[in-house]
Amino acid sequence: MFKIKFRCFMIAAASLSMSGAAFGQFDIQVRARQLPGWDARAREGKCEVRLWVDNRAEIRLRGDSIFMRTIEGSKSRDEGSECSQALPYNSVGDFQIHQTAGRSPATLTQTPNRGNNFTAVIQIEDRQSGGDNYAFAVSWRPEEDVAAAPAPFFDDVRACQDVVRQRFVTQNGRGSYIDFEPFANRQGYARDGGRGRGQGRSTQESIQGRGSARTRSESRDLSYSCGVDTRRNTVVSGSYEFTGASSRTQNGNAYGRELR
Repeated sequence: MFKIKFRCFMIAAASLSMSGAAFGQFDIQVRARQLPGWDARAREGKCEVRLWVDNRAEIRLRGDSIFMRTIEGSKSRDEGSECSQALPYNSVGDFQIHQTAGRSPATLTQTPNRGNNFTAVIQIEDRQSGGDNYAFAVSWRPEEDVAAAPAPFFDDVRACQDVVRQRFVTQNGRGSYIDFEPFANRQGYARDGGRGRGQGRSTQESIQGRGSARTRSESRDLSYSCGVDTRRNTVVSGSYEFTGASSRTQNGNAYGRELR
């Protein structure tokens, strides 16, 4: 009898543990389908976002990716979202959202800008019982001073992560890898003293983010930083440092060094 009760207790505890872990990990990423006439260099763009949401969710649009986080309720899912082009990786103007389906408002809380890495953030709060299908169209056009903006198709965050990952693999050997968190922070700073084409605008920015690294012997959390030349669209420097304790997967030496 004691063994039966103990087994039931352990099953219940495991179920609660899994439920709690899943509640905090309802983040999914999908790549939007391409609408007919997809044109990455068109002057204007739009996305038709279709989702199923139960209770509360946050939706982020960056490039051609859609990130969904369920804050409360059953896990959100994509229902066939489509775009005419990727959301540009620079400032856009006249960013609008027009909801066409869903019983509660889809609220635009952040428009794409350099501060949020050109990410649109939409929140849905549906307090009625059960889930519902939501649909909304977002549209944009280039900012007026296109000549002064970085290239709209250069994803500097991804380029920074690629540089850090490649150097990490080179320094730590086969089997090493970094999983990056999808969003990063940035800070701009001028390097040309206000001369030339960069006059009045920062020509280099610092991008910082977080991730988890692993080798064949251990895994650790880390933070990373890159310097990006926004005029030439190149990553000019990169570094990383570990932020958490090592978790060994098998016998091996501690690893980690700074990129320069």
